Amino acid sequence: MDKLAAQGVNIIAPPMWALVTLDSFGKVVPSDYAIYAKAAGLDIITWTLERSGLLKNGGGWYYQTTTAATNNDGDAMVMLDVLAKDVGVIGVFSDWPATVTYYANCMGLE
Repeated sequence: MDKLAAQGVNIIAPPMWALVTLDSFGKVVPSDYAIYAKAAGLDIITWTLERSGLLKNGGGWYYQTTTAATNNDGDAMVMLDVLAKDVGVIGVFSDWPATVTYYANCMGLE
């Protein structure tokens, strides 16, 4: 990540599953990738929050690092909260922007 920043890269855009993992209690937390990117001063835009359909079966490819903790549609909000507050993304692509807009409005984000 430091090499990217040194080359003039300011923003990276990995899939959201690369930015999160589960801790030993099964809680969604930032991944090492996200931690290293932020430490290098990189901004992050991620994709895509609502591509998987129903999350009751683990969320599929887009939730591959959090499958064990993904079992209901509300887990999309958990993912979004961790991405916004803990990872510190500056943007989230979504197939249905109502969810990210709702979250941003409720949290007072712009």
